[in-house]
Amino acid sequence: MNNPSRFQQSSNTQSTNYLPAWKQQDSEERKKYQIILLPVNQPREDYIISSIYQMFNTQNIEVNKLIYYYFYKLKESGPHQFLTNKLYQVQQEELEFFIPQLVYILIKNDSPYLEKFITTLCNKSIALYQLVKWCWVSYSDRDRTDKNKMKRLQRIDDQFEQSMLTLHNDHSAVKIPNLQLKSYQNVVDLYLNNLIQMSLILKTYKPEERKPKLKNFITRANVALEKYRLKHQEYYFCQGITVPFTMSKDQNVAVHSNLVVRIIEGECSCFNTKKRVPYRIVVETIDPHELKYKQPKKTTNNSITNNRSLANLDDDTMEDFLQADLNQPNKQVIEKKMEELAKNRNKKEYNDLMKITQNKEPKNGMKVFKEMMSAVYLTKKEKTTENEQDQELILKEQIMKNLQIYKQCTNAIEEEKFQKNRQRFNILFPEKTNERTQSCIPKLNSKYRQQGQRKDKNYWLKLYKENSRNGFRHKHKSIKQLTALGRVKFFKELILFCPKQEEVLKKIYVHLQYDLIEKKLEKNKVDIHQDGIELHSKFGPWDELWEDRAEMIKRESPYQHFETYRLKPIIVKGGDDLRQELMTMQIIYKMYQAFQSHGLNMYVKAYEIIVVSASSGILEFCADTISIDGLKKKYPACKSLVHIYKEIFQQDFEEAQMRFIQSLASYSIISYLLQIKDRHNGNILIDSKGRLIHIDFGFILCISPGNLNFEKAPFKLTQEYIDLMNGRNSDLFLYYKNLMYRGFKALQGYVDEIIMIIEVMMQDSDLPCFERFDIKEFRDRFKEEANDEELQKYVEKLIDYSDNNWRTIQYDNFQRMTNGIMP
Repeated sequence: MNNPSRFQQSSNTQSTNYLPAWKQQDSEERKKYQIILLPVNQPREDYIISSIYQMFNTQNIEVNKLIYYYFYKLKESGPHQFLTNKLYQVQQEELEFFIPQLVYILIKNDSPYLEKFITTLCNKSIALYQLVKWCWVSYSDRDRTDKNKMKRLQRIDDQFEQSMLTLHNDHSAVKIPNLQLKSYQNVVDLYLNNLIQMSLILKTYKPEERKPKLKNFITRANVALEKYRLKHQEYYFCQGITVPFTMSKDQNVAVHSNLVVRIIEGECSCFNTKKRVPYRIVVETIDPHELKYKQPKKTTNNSITNNRSLANLDDDTMEDFLQADLNQPNKQVIEKKMEELAKNRNKKEYNDLMKITQNKEPKNGMKVFKEMMSAVYLTKKEKTTENEQDQELILKEQIMKNLQIYKQCTNAIEEEKFQKNRQRFNILFPEKTNERTQSCIPKLNSKYRQQGQRKDKNYWLKLYKENSRNGFRHKHKSIKQLTALGRVKFFKELILFCPKQEEVLKKIYVHLQYDLIEKKLEKNKVDIHQDGIELHSKFGPWDELWEDRAEMIKRESPYQHFETYRLKPIIVKGGDDLRQELMTMQIIYKMYQAFQSHGLNMYVKAYEIIVVSASSGILEFCADTISIDGLKKKYPACKSLVHIYKEIFQQDFEEAQMRFIQSLASYSIISYLLQIKDRHNGNILIDSKGRLIHIDFGFILCISPGNLNFEKAPFKLTQEYIDLMNGRNSDLFLYYKNLMYRGFKALQGYVDEIIMIIEVMMQDSDLPCFERFDIKEFRDRFKEEANDEELQKYVEKLIDYSDNNWRTIQYDNFQRMTNGIMP
């Protein structure tokens, strides 16, 4: 490496700015990173290496800048080798964001330095290997069709795996066998593939059957995971399924909570779409290394370790177990097929049906069914001497008869199970005596009669009226109307007055989450006896808030005492390419960083996306949210969004208004710059704070639904949005315009970083958003060179064009007519 002292700038040396736009606002920073223009006879590579050396010869490396120069200096061997060495100094939590870009660069470019670096990453942790592997498989999907490229891809793929297999842990003296690690990776792949496949299988069921089917699948998946845990207790990483969730930071400490140890069985739902059924589940995660010195607690409510569940499972391996669940035949479908078979006598259908029953069928009913159907066709072959018409009638009659026998058999089995369960229930819960409930008034009268104080039948009515006049209210309040004083104090007094029932009342107190509410109020230094405090355990259309629900789930979890315990609500998607959505979310997060760095009160929800393959993935579920479409259907009496906000937020309406504006300004800028389309009210959410959140970025940059480019407005700005800001002439609308102007101003220094993400991913890409993409047009939308006055006029022009745009209104109407989505 050249001596850096020979590249010190002299007073006579010419210099030029070599910085990306994000440093051009700071003259001092610009002076630091100027490239020295050496004499003409000086080799170009030398002075480029010298400038790069000066820029990154520090301990605190700015990863955004490093990746920026790494990509643009990829073809120059000297800078490329130097910058690759600098990648080793970057912290893992900072580098994870750019893993998709680094992997994609390696797929499209032959770089031994980068290949070695990514191979080294695979040796750091199983989670990091999973992230690299899934990105590698997803982004090389098209290249694998080329035989020449396939050889190289497979070689590097094997190299990554070998690096992972040599994984060692500095905290443990026990060496992990390679075969065990490889076996574990196969289990992880199988487990996640089955989760994804379930998204496709659910589509074959009726909407009302999907959630019960999903619950059953989750129960079986939990039991399979528990059995796998019990078989491999000596290995900490085998206690769950590794999913490379992004590290979270608690008090500036990185938390690696990426081992899924349980799926919460009661927390699941299905999203019904035209092509597939993505579903939401909640998973518990921990850091696998914490299992070395902590063990999960045994809890009575833990359904995973329930003996009944384990006893009902006959499969020995996770592979057999999960495959059995996915291929389990549906009894109603089979019965329907049998009836059709009796009418049509189609041998091919019979063979197909027999194939279905061969895969892990229920032991009783399906076995009988197979034997009966086989007997029918044997009978058919024996009666070849009879005429064809008689044979047809006999066959149909025999099949219908066997169908009745089969139904009777299955009904008998179900009846036997029912009787056993009923007997057990009667033992556990004996019937109470049929005592007639009597009025309490005769008893009170008899009490007073013994004391010589007989009361007439109107006495208690008179007493009620007298108490009402004295200020005693007997009006019953709903749960939502009760305050902290009305809930917590009631139970405190009840426990004092009923000491014999103290244990029971305390259990009820805990079950209703009042102890959590009390702790929360104490943590916020709020007097629990202060009247007027509302408890938001259930709030508006969001019902129970996620924070409260998560606390309840944690309390019943065997992993509640783990410091790295996290609850993650996720959406599993199969048959959907999430690579484009991941890139979009990276850009959105960069824009949010720009807003934050300039101290702007602008909100963006950057949710996590994990690409598993080119056609599947996992998304973070946005908790405490509901679509505007769902909101309007829950409040049909409210004419517009402003009325809904007033109905929900009431005294907090003004705060919700401000949050709505701060999020609307952010997403207005993002929607315009990325040209996000398909912005109907099913793809726009409102959270419990009143903030706007956009989801589903399948149409960005240059593509739109049907490639019609119908939504030509820069962003969605309907009349009800304007009404929620008190109209165009209000101070709030002026605040909205000011936020948009300041947001554009903040992004002017981040254009190069954003474009770098796009330029990396558009190399020989098969993503549809790059088919007709013009990067120059994209850069022009940022107005990098515009001064304050020009930028302000530019923002006002965008707002004027978007205000009640005719195409926006008609697209909403179209979605209402075709998909029933409220405008």
